Amino acid sequence: KQTQQLYQMEEELNHEVKTLQTRIQQSARNHIIQEFGEGPVQVILELDFGNNNNSNNAAGRPNKISILLWHDTPHAAWTWLEQIGRNIWDGAEFQWKQGHIIDAIPREPDPVGGKIEFVEQSHHGHEAWTVGVREADSGAMGMYINLQDNTNLHKHETCVGKVIDGFDALQRLLEVARSQRFENNTPIVVRKATAMHVTKKEGV
Repeated sequence: KQTQQLYQMEEELNHEVKTLQTRIQQSARNHIIQEFGEGPVQVILELDFGNNNNSNNAAGRPNKISILLWHDTPHAAWTWLEQIGRNIWDGAEFQWKQGHIIDAIPREPDPVGGKIEFVEQSHHGHEAWTVGVREADSGAMGMYINLQDNTNLHKHETCVGKVIDGFDALQRLLEVARSQRFENNTPIVVRKATAMHVTKKEGV
C-alpha cells in the first residue's frame, strides 16, 4: 500500500512539473510574439575573424550565420533571445574542442542569471547543422552547432534551431578554428548577435 501511495505521489509531482513547464513555455511563446510578432524568428551571428582575416572570404561576403529557431522549444529560444537583446552574446568566443560540434560561450556571465530550467523535447533531433543550447561548465548558457547527426549524443539537451543561411561563413569558421589548434591566432568571436522576424528574401 505504501508503495502504491509513493507511485501516486510521484505521478502527481510529475503532473505538477509538466504543468509548470507548459506554463513557462506558454509565457515564453507570448514574450516572443510580443517582441517579434507571429511567425518564425531567426538569430543572426556576425563573426569577427580577427587577425585571421587574410583567410579567403569569398567575394567579400559578410561573415554572418543565420539560425532559424524552432517553434516547439520556446523556453530555450526566449532565454537565448533575451540574452541577445541584452548584448550578452556580443564578443562570445567560438571554440572547436570536440570534433562533432563547434560551440560558443559568452565572455561574461549573464548578470540576470538567465539559464535553461529544463530540457525541451523538440520534434527535431540534433541533426547536422542544427543548434543546441546547454549549461556550460562556467554555469553560463552556451550554444553549439552540430556538425553531424548527434541525436543520440545530445538527447538530454535542447535543440533550439537550425542554420539556414551563411554556410560560407560557417565553412570558414571551421577552417580557421581547425588551424587554431596548431597556431596561436586571435579567437573567432561573435562581433554582433541580433534577432529578427524571418521575412521572405527580397525578390523571392
